[in-house]
Amino acid sequence: MKVIDRLSPNYDARTRPIDLVVLHYTGMQSAQIALARLTDPAPLAGKYPGPWQNEDVAPDAPLGKVSAHYVVGEDGAVYRLVAEEHRAWHAGASSWDGEGDVNSRAIGIEIANGGHDFGLPEFTDAQIEAVITLLGEILDRWSLKPARVVGHSDVAPERKLDPGEKFPWRRLAEAGVSIWPEIIETPPRDEEYVAHAQQQLAAFGYDVRATGFADAETKAALMAFQRRFRPGQIDGVLDDETRALLAALT
Repeated sequence: MKVIDRLSPNYDARTRPIDLVVLHYTGMQSAQIALARLTDPAPLAGKYPGPWQNEDVAPDAPLGKVSAHYVVGEDGAVYRLVAEEHRAWHAGASSWDGEGDVNSRAIGIEIANGGHDFGLPEFTDAQIEAVITLLGEILDRWSLKPARVVGHSDVAPERKLDPGEKFPWRRLAEAGVSIWPEIIETPPRDEEYVAHAQQQLAAFGYDVRATGFADAETKAALMAFQRRFRPGQIDGVLDDETRALLAALT
């Protein structure tokens, strides 16, 4: 596929092999604003106003430097910001499969979309087709399985919501570049059902401990799971449908 270089200086060296792809939405007004932010070597608050920062923040207040490997525009254009061999700065504080520093092992793809701050608009067909093609090439290039494609909300469920409940994960699974659980049956509910669900969440990759209690950490992971696999109801409740989907997935 055609890739447009808009290179960012915001990267460093990887410390481990690539084994994950993380999908994001940009959460900004347009792809061009997101590209400017992700390639800015010295970002200031006044250049990127929005609901993500306080209105009284000083215009010259420095912002954290961020980047991603790719940005997919609203029209399906694909921009390369950081070479895949380098460590881009997109996931922040995050964890998957019991390991932190997701940036060191992941390729990050930002999809231009206003996100929850701007009404969570629909993703365009051109974008999704471009994401599918890009993912197919990445999975082939690094010999990764579709299960290694996750969302930012998966690796940071207590902080992040992207790519959001409108992102068509099932469409990606049908194209062979992600996964989707098909419900077989609802597991019986016994006195250990919360601990079982926590073990299943951890087996999939979420940073959850098997405490047997529906704690805040577990609720955040369940909401991230529902946002991806049961977007019609995102409440963090371990109901029968969520339990069945979780059992089918793992």
